[in-house]
Amino acid sequence: MAKNFMAGMKKTLVDLQPSTFSETEKIKKQIVILESLKQFIPPLAAEEYKLLENNILKHGCKDPLTVWETTKQKAGIGETDEPIFILIDGHNRYKICTQFGIDFKIGILDFEDLDEVKDYMIDFQLGRRNLNPEQISYFRGLRYNREKTGKGKYNRAGEESVDIAEKLAAEHSVSPRTIKNDGDYAKGVEKLPIEIKSELLAGKIDLSKEEIQRLGKTEINTEALSSVEAIKNAIGRGEEKTPVKSNQKVVKA
Repeated sequence: MAKNFMAGMKKTLVDLQPSTFSETEKIKKQIVILESLKQFIPPLAAEEYKLLENNILKHGCKDPLTVWETTKQKAGIGETDEPIFILIDGHNRYKICTQFGIDFKIGILDFEDLDEVKDYMIDFQLGRRNLNPEQISYFRGLRYNREKTGKGKYNRAGEESVDIAEKLAAEHSVSPRTIKNDGDYAKGVEKLPIEIKSELLAGKIDLSKEEIQRLGKTEINTEALSSVEAIKNAIGRGEEKTPVKSNQKVVKA
């Protein structure tokens, strides 16, 4: 499905009517970055970012940046219908191009609302081939959690009886249990400070998937999660266990 999804997205971008030069330049100056959407962009390692930077400096920015044409009200950042253009793909390229004054192309997509944009960005990331195991689990978990709670695009009328975990498991060739674990993992990742979250998804932090899953299932004060050591301690304190008395019978599920 990932291959078909990516093919569809490429076709959508190709089919976009090109803006006039003046319109395009105006849009470029109005591009807005939302932190709530930037979190769906996997962080690049320092060496990966440097390679991308060198490539753009040498060859220019070949791939268009994707923006969402909307209004402040629809984007949830104002009460007016003032038009804005929100960046949804190409954050690293945009940063490099603006830093060095390099020109870039844009592709404009239309979405009904912010939730639909998030669905698109999650699907887009899952369609990439260069995700590491942490990133794959994170994005699968995000999609599972959104669909499970009815915020995703797949949980529509007539599909309520579908087991979301089983559906996504079949789609990604894993078990339903793996999908549910991914859901807990994504919840745990979302509780982390942005710096630790970025390092974790880059595979650079000594926190296991099991620990992050436990964090996702634990009620905890996220302000206390300022370091890896603090996270490990918080998980230990937040874990709730029900002691089994000696005269109780333990029934195995």
